[in-house]
Amino acid sequence: MVLVSLLISGCRKDNQPEVKDEPFDKNITAIAIHDNNIWVGTSHNGLYQFDGESWTVHTHSDGMVCDTITALAADSNGAVWVGTNMGISKLENQNWISWSASEGLFNNDIRAMDCDQLNNVWIGTRNNRLVKFDGSNFSNYHINPTASGPGELGHIHTITHDQAGNIWLGSCISGLSMFDGTSWFDLINGLSVFVFSSICDPEGNIWIGHLSGAYKFSDNTWTNFSETDGLISNSVFCLAADQLNNIWIGTNAGLSKFDGETWTSFTTSNGLIDNNIKALACDQEGNIWIGTPTGLTILEKTW
Repeated sequence: MVLVSLLISGCRKDNQPEVKDEPFDKNITAIAIHDNNIWVGTSHNGLYQFDGESWTVHTHSDGMVCDTITALAADSNGAVWVGTNMGISKLENQNWISWSASEGLFNNDIRAMDCDQLNNVWIGTRNNRLVKFDGSNFSNYHINPTASGPGELGHIHTITHDQAGNIWLGSCISGLSMFDGTSWFDLINGLSVFVFSSICDPEGNIWIGHLSGAYKFSDNTWTNFSETDGLISNSVFCLAADQLNNIWIGTNAGLSKFDGETWTSFTTSNGLIDNNIKALACDQEGNIWIGTPTGLTILEKTW
């Protein structure tokens, strides 16, 4: 595999992002992929779309609620959902529509998003709230209120639906929870505080990123992977799975790949632009898109 740093910096007069060869201050916060479209969210510069050939930038001036992007999700229809610190926006058929607390969203500070099989959008916010949006109505859930306390502390940092339709979510205060559509289950596997990431892999296994490493839930059994197993760092911020079911794990010290038996790690010495990995996604070609506070790196599939 080949690491390529792709540094998008600013926009030309024709409204196309510039690609530069030197580092720049582009903080990548989220990546989502649907079909051939790669969506890259930034902390202050809006949303970038790559269609396989060229880049397009979307900003507040185009209709997005604001340019500070905190979360992304793509539904099965190809619409992209954008979470910000001022509410959510949806881009579909080149049209933007936005919602905020005034329309029923619990609050405007969005931290995580996911779309389920029915195209419901699940939204994580501060104050430990999970919001379900079915396209018309918002349903708000307070996650583990005992843990978040009277001050309603905590933020929902990750949301994932599994193949059975369960919703898994992680919080910086209340840890790992799951909702089966009727009942809530909290502090799953004893995981409290700082659950940052989650995915459901192609085989239906759940993976959780925590400050104590990566956790796999398979056949009703939990397995923890940490630095002693080969993980580059126990601080797991993001996860992705490719078509071969390799698990990619982004940490504060680089990127690790686990093929089920062997660990391989990548750092700036291998070509990463930054070892602090904040977002991961795998495209249809098997390339891994890696977002960091200082730019974007693509790990190109070479077989």
